[in-house]
Amino acid sequence: MEITIEQVKEFAWQQLDAMWHDNSGTATISMVRFDYKGYCIVNPWMDEKTEKAVDPYRYYGKQRTERFVKEVIRTIQHNREIAKQHRR
Repeated sequence: MEITIEQVKEFAWQQLDAMWHDNSGTATISMVRFDYKGYCIVNPWMDEKTEKAVDPYRYYGKQRTERFVKEVIRTIQHNREIAKQHRR
């Protein structure tokens, strides 16, 4: 099953939500992320301060954004495979 860009965006929003609700400060350790100007970016569709929506390809750059998207796709595929194994 192909993973759409909408699924990648939803994954990023879920990560951001988890980061906002983390009281320990360690939630981002296992997240797909990158550093930008001293900030940990877990949803590149938002600016580094999570104050406004941005076009990640323009704001953070094509290379950074494509790397993020590819890593999210790998993570989703991995998670699906694990879920599939548990259903057996």
